[in-house]
Amino acid sequence: MADIRAQENQPPAAASVDSARRPGLVVLALWFGIAGSLAEVAIHLLRRYARHRFMFLSDDVVWMGPVMNTVLLLFVGGIVWLVQRLRHRSTDGWIPPFLFLSTLGVLIAYPRLHWSADAVLAAGIAYQLNRVIRRRHLTFARLVVRTTPVLVALVVILAGALHLMRWRVSRRMARPAVTAGAPNVVLIILDTVRGLGLTGGDLVDSLMPRVGARAGSAVRFSQAYAAGSWTLPSHASMFTGQWPAVHRANWSAPLSDSFPTIAEALVRVGYATAGFVANKEYASRETGLARGFEEYHDYLVSPGEFIRSSALLRLIGQSLPLRRVIGQEQSLGRKDGDEVNREALAWLGRNRDRPFFVFLNYFDAHAPYLPPSPYDSALLRLPGAEGKDPQRRFRSTWQEMLPPEPILEESRVAYAAAVGFLDSRVAALFDSLEARHLLRNTIVILTADHGEEFGEHGTIGHGHNVYRTTVQVPLMIWQPGLPPGRVSRPVTLRDIPATIMNATGLPTGIFPGHSLLELSSASDSIRSELVWVPGLPKEYGVGDGDQDSWIVDSIRVIERVGGRKESYNVYQDPFEGGSVKNR
Repeated sequence: MADIRAQENQPPAAASVDSARRPGLVVLALWFGIAGSLAEVAIHLLRRYARHRFMFLSDDVVWMGPVMNTVLLLFVGGIVWLVQRLRHRSTDGWIPPFLFLSTLGVLIAYPRLHWSADAVLAAGIAYQLNRVIRRRHLTFARLVVRTTPVLVALVVILAGALHLMRWRVSRRMARPAVTAGAPNVVLIILDTVRGLGLTGGDLVDSLMPRVGARAGSAVRFSQAYAAGSWTLPSHASMFTGQWPAVHRANWSAPLSDSFPTIAEALVRVGYATAGFVANKEYASRETGLARGFEEYHDYLVSPGEFIRSSALLRLIGQSLPLRRVIGQEQSLGRKDGDEVNREALAWLGRNRDRPFFVFLNYFDAHAPYLPPSPYDSALLRLPGAEGKDPQRRFRSTWQEMLPPEPILEESRVAYAAAVGFLDSRVAALFDSLEARHLLRNTIVILTADHGEEFGEHGTIGHGHNVYRTTVQVPLMIWQPGLPPGRVSRPVTLRDIPATIMNATGLPTGIFPGHSLLELSSASDSIRSELVWVPGLPKEYGVGDGDQDSWIVDSIRVIERVGGRKESYNVYQDPFEGGSVKNR
């Protein structure tokens, strides 16, 4: 024992340590990769439950993070090994860079400082820890060798427990017999698709010809209003029938389980329920929208999600300047309409024994507007676009100060191209359902969660106000035996749960509101709300208080904090005083 202590107190150059006792590159990469990743996960959980912030990460981060951090450290370790071999030095100097990268990843996972400040702090911490390890290198070596198998086993256990928990949630849901012939229900929500055309008229008529062609066989609502002007509160209202000010799902709070969802109501009477979500942030499982779904597909196990599972790689991969340099401006791990369709159709192929409720969320019209070829060809018609890659014509303007008109026009063109691609994917879903004879006894509801502004009221994007540009959305309902037609009176998406219950022949009293299919009865209220949350970062741009709107006869009233009111005629001023270019 005295000899070991004497060796540990010697400097490394003087210590005669058998190289077999030293953990090699792979073992060290595993140890630092797993330990650092688990520390990152702990930080994310701390932010989620102590500071009430969404993680915006897949649950699979518990195993994808260790895998990706280990790969990163192996890559860095390989570079260190190569450099040391070329300089004819010892090839075991991996600990200092591993300490630095692991510490930096943990600091970045808790975003309180700029990444450059995190790097300086990580360098200092790594330097001090390396000094301790050099003095106790034998003890550290034994610790790494003995605990690496434990860490690997822990990751395997966490991954297995995660999948077991998902399986148990699905199996725990009641599955009584459904009345024979009960209709299927498909709810399609197009993220960020406004009802107003960019220069007037109806957006579906101008930019979605395939969906528009099918609209002739649907009940089509010319004035449908979302309950909120951004994703989570709008979806929550469509799932529960509650107004945003009541359910309180917001930027940092998930949907409360105090309110039943339409998926819970249907699964309890025997429906097979599944959700397929492309908006992996504010429509993901952690927002509470997954309640009642036996399966809920949000995050993919994809290269993009592997990169996002590591805090350090996520910071690098989300750098817009870097992505522009390499010609890849698309968001990491973004799920397009093709993937949503594949997931949904694969699930439908496995679930044909019960009536089903399927919810699909498409994200293709959301910024950044980067549709694939040939839909991106519209960008080539912009001034100065000759010889340029259309995928690099987009400038990220969402949540920034209002850009100049040429940039706004570029964003409008890119948005129109993205909506065109979305139109093709929704049409492909309809074609597949038709080919499988699934539309014969299926109610299809197609709508959007909110719209998008392009400078009409001095803002870009959504979630900033409750003007019609951000809350008026398309709404169409197809039901076998229901005569098609167009409804011009204003309606609210808050009535969707009551509509589904009515259309399936189930008691409607579970949810507030009226069935939209009872065309003779009007909604109690047509409201759109923006609930302000104290402490939001300035870039969210929601002002300093709640915004509310409602319709009385043909007048739409918008009330802001302090009682300031605006009034607009819903038939004579669709843009509500907004400045619209090229009308």
